[in-house]
Parts: sequence; C-alpha cells; structure tokens
Amino acid sequence: MKIDVTKHLTLGAKRTLKAFRMALFEALGEKEFDKITVNDICKKSEYPRATFYNYFDDKYDLLQYFWSYIGKDILSKISDDSDDEEGIISIFNLLLDFFDRHQDLVKNITKNNGVDSNLWRSMSGYLRQEANKLVYDYCSTNNQIEVPAKLLARFYSDLIIAVLEWCLFEQPNIDSKTADKYLTSLLNGGFK
Repeated sequence: MKIDVTKHLTLGAKRTLKAFRMALFEALGEKEFDKITVNDICKKSEYPRATFYNYFDDKYDLLQYFWSYIGKDILSKISDDSDDEEGIISIFNLLLDFFDRHQDLVKNITKNNGVDSNLWRSMSGYLRQEANKLVYDYCSTNNQIEVPAKLLARFYSDLIIAVLEWCLFEQPNIDSKTADKYLTSLLNGGFK
C-alpha cells in the first residue's frame, strides 16, 4: 500500500479508503475476485483510476488492505485475559460472526471463489498471519509451554483456518455451537 494507514490520515484520505473498501466489498458480492477490475472498483467508488493508484499498486494491494481493515476490527474484540483455548475459540467465533453478518461475501466466496481461489488464499493467508502473531505473543510470555512458541502459533492458526474452511466450504449451514464443538475437540486431540 502506498500510504501508511498506521499514521494519522486526513479526513479526505479516510473517506477515499472507505470508498475503495466499500466498492471492493460490493463488487465481491457480485462476481468473483479474479473478474473484478480496477475500473469496476473506481466506478463503484466514484473515484478516478489515478486516485486509486495514489493509494494502491493494484487490486491485490486493495484486497490486502481490505483484509487488514476487517482483521483489525475482529482482532480488537479479543480479550487479553483469556486462556489459550478461550482465546483460540474467541478468534474463531469472531470470524464466524463476521461471515454470518456478511452473507453476500460468504456466498461470493463459496460460489465463485472456492478454497483454491486467489480471494480465499489472500484472506486465509492474512488471517493465518494475524492469528500467528496473537498466539505467538501469548506463548512467548508463558513459560509453561514445552513447544516452541512459533510452532505452537503456527499450529493454532492453521487449525483455526482449517475449521473455518470446513464451515464455509464443506458445511456452509453449520451452526456456531457445532463449529465450536469441532474446534474444541480438535484442540483436545480430536478423540472422545
């Protein structure tokens, strides 16, 4: 991304970023990501291509920004004082809740953008990276862990994404209690 969103942004920059974010979200509800063009995004946002390129290198750069914006919202809701399993389940439930509130995006991901699509790879990669950071931060401060923190972080983030993929692509009508039960069971070794 061509601007640093962690620094103070002008009101105009915030509006522009929001317009592009919303345009991408709307476009994702209509067709698969690979068929969305920068022109489509610019038409929906009502900003010219030159403005788009002032902020982003390409549509993939916008997509990364889109995931980071959504991720910050989801991750800001996670409690710092939860234990390991509660934190993992909390992250998972916030992700499920996000997808439940945005059914048009879910339909597009599952209908036009399967588990092997650029859209899903981009999103799951971002989510995996963020989950890795969260779990690593927790593990590196906890001296009771026998497994290296980086390995444990990777295991948990991969598990969250695997169960999320199962819920979205294999059992799209699954209720959150059943999904939580699957995740909890897997966290405990997957056996009765």
